[in-house]
Amino acid sequence: MYDAVVIGGGPGGYACAIRIAQLGGEVCIIEKNGLGGTCTQRGCIPTKYLHSIGEIMRRSSAARKDGLKVHIELDYGTTRTRMISTVNRLAAGIKTLLESNDVDLLHGEGQIVSENKVMVSDKTIETRNIVIATGSYPVCLPGYRFENNILSTNTILELEKLPKSIVIVGGGYSGCEFSAILNSFGCKVSLIEAQNHLLPLQIEEIGRTIEKYMRLDGISVVTGSSVEKILENGVVVNEQTIEAEKVLVCVGRRPSINASELSRTGIKFNDGGIEVNKKMRTTAQNIFAIGDVTGIFELAHVASKQGEVAAQNIMGKESEMDYRTVPTCVFTYPEVAFVGKLEGRCGEFPLAASAKANCLGDTKGVFKVFEKDGIIVGALIIAPHAGEIIAEAALATRMRMKPQDIFDTIHAHPTLPESLVDATRDIDGEAIHIPRKNKKLNG
Repeated sequence: MYDAVVIGGGPGGYACAIRIAQLGGEVCIIEKNGLGGTCTQRGCIPTKYLHSIGEIMRRSSAARKDGLKVHIELDYGTTRTRMISTVNRLAAGIKTLLESNDVDLLHGEGQIVSENKVMVSDKTIETRNIVIATGSYPVCLPGYRFENNILSTNTILELEKLPKSIVIVGGGYSGCEFSAILNSFGCKVSLIEAQNHLLPLQIEEIGRTIEKYMRLDGISVVTGSSVEKILENGVVVNEQTIEAEKVLVCVGRRPSINASELSRTGIKFNDGGIEVNKKMRTTAQNIFAIGDVTGIFELAHVASKQGEVAAQNIMGKESEMDYRTVPTCVFTYPEVAFVGKLEGRCGEFPLAASAKANCLGDTKGVFKVFEKDGIIVGALIIAPHAGEIIAEAALATRMRMKPQDIFDTIHAHPTLPESLVDATRDIDGEAIHIPRKNKKLNG
């Protein structure tokens, strides 16, 4: 009998299985669609690979003003092949990790028979605990299906040829990222968002800033408007037709759950996902749920941490989730990253004042740090490589650092992260590399 059977080999599932093995447990993981789940196979990894190619194209074009004469031509067939190779290489790496930790891997669809039994391809597996890590799937607009010219975030990656024009419905993380990527590849992009600003679940400033930079890049952004009809050659918005070869729908995802098996085992759930406590335990004592299937966060790094927490509780090592300092990254141009509470006293540093940003020739963006009662509570970074830089701010927020802890730490020069120092100093108007505010008069 296994100590645990993990259903789903995504970021949460494989992290959970490895952690159980590290703690001395016997564990089996079941995966039907490729190791790494949506993140590796159809999400984070392929899109970030494409984002990196788009970045090369943008930088090459921008370098002409610096005397670098480069002709860039995209062979998307080759790019897509390399993208698939990257996905396969990372998935193979996950398999190696599982094997090195003596985790048993089964291919197929896992079905929960009871609290202690899981079936895979007519094979019954007995276990003391079950971890549900089945992820989520993209949803379409009501009355439509993903077919013909209507694409999901999965099927767009299956295209062998890029469309010349595309309408993207939904201005959340995925919609903004695909808009930026496809625009950098030369597609004519129209982005439609029903709410009054992009990234509607975040503060308005973030969405408005992304919209501003997208418009400067030539993307048509329409907010406060819904798609009234999808046509064979585009969509109808505000009674006007926007023509496009393809329509990419990015209006959300739903947890991948089997209602009958959850009901049979006494697990509470709703349309948003499976109910869990901070230990990632469901209402069935020995069944845990992690990742998108819980509906808490649709972020791979959160799923991974949830997997570790579930594993530790399974193996008798008490552990709870803490969501107060979850970093979020949006891979547009420039990138956007934020963590913690974006409220309180604020210091900011414009990227135009950054020496490194000027060397890169990319000065669009800002660093902001938020403080309450003398403690750093959050940060917002809009800049190249913001996704890498946000880790320092996340650590500062989690460890309840004081602003002085940041600017007393010597940062390398010239780098983008040193902008965090001036943003922190600016909370009290003491930034070194921007003009002083409210200058006092002598006498």
